[in-house]
Amino acid sequence: MSASAKLVRILREYPIAISCALIIIVGAASIFMRSGRNMELEVKETDLSLRIRTMDQNVINANGLKTDLEAMEAHVEQLEGRLFDRDQRAININFFYDLEDRLDVRLLNINQVPAEYPLYAAKGPRALKLHSTITYNISLNGSFQRIVEFLNELTRVEPLIRVTDINMTRGDDRAAGGGGLDARISLIVLAEK
Repeated sequence: MSASAKLVRILREYPIAISCALIIIVGAASIFMRSGRNMELEVKETDLSLRIRTMDQNVINANGLKTDLEAMEAHVEQLEGRLFDRDQRAININFFYDLEDRLDVRLLNINQVPAEYPLYAAKGPRALKLHSTITYNISLNGSFQRIVEFLNELTRVEPLIRVTDINMTRGDDRAAGGGGLDARISLIVLAEK
């Protein structure tokens, strides 16, 4: 009996087993051929699932967003009301003279520096995008306690002020109303752009 006749006889005797064996071979080959694609699709599925979870969390976090936005806009308006205007030099300087009257210190000199503070300037490491700064050098005379009260008041007033440098020396007793300490203060005030 020839080999082809034997093959035909085996196919006729065991058709289901041979069909199953062929299906298994074809299935294994297709799984082997597509195994790289399966890993790629699993990674893509994981990424998309993560995105869906993020979107769901964003939907949950978006509750009350409108009221938060309104509150933030109110804070921005309040902040803008506290800014100095660089062009209103007299009004800005009078602000410091008002502190002089209330705190019993004597302002000897107030100097508004024309340039912005370099740290917050356009090319500085902490550049401000929405606002600018005005630098003041102030010389004043008074007792240590009054000078400290002056500095403390600068931190509590409406404008946003930062003291950058202070230097105190013993005051000249011979000067009219002198005595106590002379202080030189450098400070930065947040201003409109």
